[in-house]
Amino acid sequence: WEASLVIKSLRINTLSKLTFDDSKRFNELVRDMFPGVKVEDIAYEELMPKVKEALTEMKLQILDNQLHKVMQLYESLNQRMGVVIVGPSGAGKSTLLKVLRRALQKMGRNMPMYVMNPKAMNREQLLGYMDMDTREWYDGVLTA
Repeated sequence: WEASLVIKSLRINTLSKLTFDDSKRFNELVRDMFPGVKVEDIAYEELMPKVKEALTEMKLQILDNQLHKVMQLYESLNQRMGVVIVGPSGAGKSTLLKVLRRALQKMGRNMPMYVMNPKAMNREQLLGYMDMDTREWYDGVLTA
């Protein structure tokens, strides 16, 4: 039981950051490190049907991989103050976020979202910086 909790924790915090090939290697490594332990993803019984509804309403095809990515995004948003979604053009980054947001709204939950162009200001203004002379931290727009 404890090993399965360790595996769940490792998978939740790691898989969403890996490429497809690296995630296959990661899963193989976990199976080698924890032989015989059944690996399951966290199930969100209330959210999953709402995600499928949102996909249908948006006239999108329901794909297992896409459902899995929506759940990974949901888990990341629950664990972190901010999330950055990266990928090539047309990979579905915006769609993923829109689907999750609509599904959460169907559950009566609000998902605040602030979109900004990171090129609108320099890095120090955006993220903040530390004055190397005084060792004082100055917040940026995103860290304030």
